[in-house]
Amino acid sequence: MRVLIVEDEMHVVTRLRERLNHLKPGIHIVIAGSRSSGIEALRGHEFDFIVCDLRLPPNDGGVDTDEAHGLAVHAEVRSICPGTPCLFFTGFGTSQNVLEQLSSGGTHDVLGTSELYPMTRLLTKDNFLTCVERLESFNSELAILDTISVELSSSKVGLDRFDRRSLQLLGRPLGGTSIEASALGGLSGAQALRAVVKDDRGHALGSYFTKIDLRTKLKKERENYHRYVSPLLKMGHFPALERDIEAGIGKREALFYQLADEYTKSLFEVLEVSENDAIAVVEVLRDILAPWTEVREEKTLRIRDLRMERIDDSVFQPFRGVLGSTETFEEIEQDMTTSCQHGDLHGFNVLCSVSGGAVLIDFGNVGPAPICTDPIILELSVLFHKDSPFRNNPWPTNEQAEAWFHLEEYLVGCPVPEFIRECRQWANETSGPAGLPPVVYTEAVRQLKYEDANRERAWGIARAAMRMAV
Repeated sequence: MRVLIVEDEMHVVTRLRERLNHLKPGIHIVIAGSRSSGIEALRGHEFDFIVCDLRLPPNDGGVDTDEAHGLAVHAEVRSICPGTPCLFFTGFGTSQNVLEQLSSGGTHDVLGTSELYPMTRLLTKDNFLTCVERLESFNSELAILDTISVELSSSKVGLDRFDRRSLQLLGRPLGGTSIEASALGGLSGAQALRAVVKDDRGHALGSYFTKIDLRTKLKKERENYHRYVSPLLKMGHFPALERDIEAGIGKREALFYQLADEYTKSLFEVLEVSENDAIAVVEVLRDILAPWTEVREEKTLRIRDLRMERIDDSVFQPFRGVLGSTETFEEIEQDMTTSCQHGDLHGFNVLCSVSGGAVLIDFGNVGPAPICTDPIILELSVLFHKDSPFRNNPWPTNEQAEAWFHLEEYLVGCPVPEFIRECRQWANETSGPAGLPPVVYTEAVRQLKYEDANRERAWGIARAAMRMAV
């Protein structure tokens, strides 16, 4: 257990250390002696528990202690890690208004026991032993939680202690004793996993698509699910959001979507084995997305605005010279058909069943966009996704990338030509050929923000789009 103690009185710190150092498993204690060092520690690290004196100096070594500085630490906790339990030492003269501020934060099930735990507790310093007892009890509960093993399917899955904690908090209320986790190929920096909870006999208790990230980053995913996914798409075409864990895991949040057992393979895995089966899945996808694509709006869009949504100027600027006169090109305005789009429809965000069914996962980019966005992303993911089985194929050459819009020339040597044709036909049918270049350009230059992307291919496809649009 990692504990932050924000306290300027060293005799209090010493007593806490002496009482806590003997605990098993051990407690790692971080000391901050003021408002500024406490806030710095909160911003730079994640903790299981926070103990803070209400009366603090503004800076280490200061003597002008004030309740305002403890309240500032409390406000920072509520802002960046509101799911982390806190204990505040208060004085006998603390006003009711201050006590009410400290008591904000509510309760959460931070230990997976289905019991609500107060996010902020208040103690006077003469109740020092109560503080120790609560820390000892919390440490013991975490030790029980850690008995739930998390088994990783490959070295590609790298989980830290709070990622693992998220999965353990999923499994404990279900009676799980182990969790099998496998990567689903996310690119955003979030953990995108399939998690299977099992009991002590190895029987599966539930299968989940799991997304773990900073709370601030998952906010949009949660909002998109409730705005665009669950009210608009048909049940069975997406996994239902079953649990949202936002306490007990540092600055993070974890979303768990219930997966039916039959959705065991990604579209990339299907494509690697059978191109025809993958083409059939694309046809299923078009039906799944129909409730979005049938509601259309005509808009005049500037290419620069489209590109800015995918890669901002600070990242894109170094590549402008390679592509030529992008400033002039990006000022072009074009009439385009828009609809709700998934926005990240790569081959790992489509899960498939043996019977040919499919479900969509990962909703962080869902929203209005040009109507050909999804098929273009799907086609380009074959080339650019970091875990695509075809990424290191010699096709396409740099010359072929420049010929992206000349399909027959482009497909020479392609390992999955009919799949590419299916995606291209989908894109053309939704927006017409004139609607493709701005989106193709945008999605090609988007690849430039990934250091391991094949940038020569991305430049070639982007230049092809620029020539077609003018």
